[in-house]
Amino acid sequence: MVKLKYKNYQIAVINDSDYKINSADNLKVYNTVFFPGKNNEDQFYPTSKCGIIIKEFDNEIASAIICESGGATAITEKSFVIDEDKIWICVCNKVYCLEIPSLDLVWKKEIDFITNFSIHKIEDDFIIHGELDIKRITKSGEIIWSFGGRNIWINPEGKTEFNLENNQIHLFDFESNEYILDFNGETILDNPKPSSEKNWMNILKIAQEIKKK
Repeated sequence: MVKLKYKNYQIAVINDSDYKINSADNLKVYNTVFFPGKNNEDQFYPTSKCGIIIKEFDNEIASAIICESGGATAITEKSFVIDEDKIWICVCNKVYCLEIPSLDLVWKKEIDFITNFSIHKIEDDFIIHGELDIKRITKSGEIIWSFGGRNIWINPEGKTEFNLENNQIHLFDFESNEYILDFNGETILDNPKPSSEKNWMNILKIAQEIKKK
């Protein structure tokens, strides 16, 4: 759960993993439920369920839960941005933009094919750290540019996959290839990991899989 203050509002963003669509047994009843299905016959089972609760002077004035399928997302301080009486939030492979305080939907859009890990405000736009691509989008969800590396943007060696520093985007992919971009999506540095190191990493992965069996 992440709690913060915005103007006169107290906003809580939570991972409500126990929430069940169309169930009368939910501990929390939300004013609005966003999900692609309409009823039980749709057989829709959300991967991530993100609740947003807005209070004013400790009185709840709006609540919504976003249920989406795709690569699961965690609730962190980097999974959403609040600005200009709106919240932009990553849930699975979508980004939702909701009004504050009503939580009415402004727009939603698939940004990364698999999942979006984080959203970051730069200048008057956003940078999205997705699993497949790094994208810069406008506040209305239009894609300005997209950048894909040699592999996905997850690093098993513990390197920081995505970092904003000195008006640059520093990246490491799954194979620990290193990249630096400017905010226009232009490549400043492309530093491939030596193939010998990659081979040893692949051998280690195979050995680990054999041990599991």
